[in-house]
Amino acid sequence: MRQWGKKLWTGEGVVEAGLWECEPGPSRWLFETNESITVISGRMTVTEDGGEPREVKAGDSAVFPRDWSGTWEIHETVFKFYTAF
Repeated sequence: MRQWGKKLWTGEGVVEAGLWECEPGPSRWLFETNESITVISGRMTVTEDGGEPREVKAGDSAVFPRDWSGTWEIHETVFKFYTAF
């Protein structure tokens, strides 16, 4: 899957904000920091390990706490704004 990202800001410690885009496909995640996202365009299904699938699409926001693990199934190219903290 093609990915693109641009870090817009980096602060002290593990703090950054940026843009990220990814083409459709499955991916596995384990978050080492907290991350807040706002999806600008696209659509995906997010499933935390042991949890229920949840659709996240353009206009939606979500927070993934540190140590969150699960899968993202991207259905339409996702373009998001993120903040890692």
